[in-house]
Amino acid sequence: MRHFLGFVFGLLLGPVLLLASGWVLPRTAALVGSDRGFLGLGELLTLGALLALALLVALVLVPPRLTPLIPGMAGVVLAGVTVAHLVRPRWTALVPDTLPLPVMGGVPILGRDGAVALAEAGLLLPLALALLVPLVFPSRWRSYRPRGAHAIGEDDEDGFADLADDDSDD
Repeated sequence: MRHFLGFVFGLLLGPVLLLASGWVLPRTAALVGSDRGFLGLGELLTLGALLALALLVALVLVPPRLTPLIPGMAGVVLAGVTVAHLVRPRWTALVPDTLPLPVMGGVPILGRDGAVALAEAGLLLPLALALLVPLVFPSRWRSYRPRGAHAIGEDDEDGFADLADDDSDD
């Protein structure tokens, strides 16, 4: 069940990472070219969003008990966006600028232009590969539930001491 939920969450995490990094990109580029420094509210918001994005990636990559499908599927989404842009660059023109909603009309998709710029530059691929790495570690696929005799309360406190006692009797 944890792998199924990880699969679904990973597929949802991919577009979130894509659009969040796309939202941060133009603001970070403007921040680098700015003479104001980091003291303005917009600059602090940009740095906070960048920090939150980095923390999200770290929290998905590092914990050993987390299913590897969460970062893996997010990596597949980001790699798929990069490969799709390399194969058919004109597909980026088909991505809408707004999300049509029946109640509010069109809601702008924040981060679309930055995400397209990241795909054009190929900068999503290193993040995708980093997110795909946990898939190849067998320890991330194992369950952490206790198994065997120690799971039912039959712990052998002595370890190999019983074997040594058996040899001394002969």
